[in-house]
Amino acid sequence: MVADSNPQELAQTGRKQIEDAILRLLDANPQGLRNVEIARALGLSFEFGGKYKNHVTHGMLGSLESRGLVSRDENSKLFFSRNGDTTAIETAQAGLKQIEEGVLRLLEAHPDGLRNVDIARSLGLTSDFRGSYRNYLTFTILTSLTAQGRIKRDSTTRLYTLPNQVPTFDQPVKATHRSKT
Repeated sequence: MVADSNPQELAQTGRKQIEDAILRLLDANPQGLRNVEIARALGLSFEFGGKYKNHVTHGMLGSLESRGLVSRDENSKLFFSRNGDTTAIETAQAGLKQIEEGVLRLLEAHPDGLRNVDIARSLGLTSDFRGSYRNYLTFTILTSLTAQGRIKRDSTTRLYTLPNQVPTFDQPVKATHRSKT
């Protein structure tokens, strides 16, 4: 990781790495894989409230599908690649770390806190899957960082901040990038 990278560059690099890992995994499994199998294989399945959720891979697969890089069989729910390669786990984990670092740097620059939607927009990670499940990529990463104690969330304002950060209440929340996906 480059020390002087801005949060958006980190997040976009992470997103690309996770997408590449998913494509490599699908290439290595021409029979197709379900979202849950992809998430588990790449170590991207997160536990929330005692249940495992696979929103990171779900959001990424939706983006890849909308760009024509993967296809999904509606009956079997299997995803298939339209690509070729393997070393997916390391690539996915490196991508996740890049996105987490981008989130942490963004929150460091905004001590008053940011909402999920603001973080997703600022990092260029807005997403939806077939018109719903908006910004689950960043939501899942924020929930994971919260569970690890690396950030905190105010349940009233829904703002995420670093644990020991003192708010200044003078920094505007401004998205630096808007994406239609």
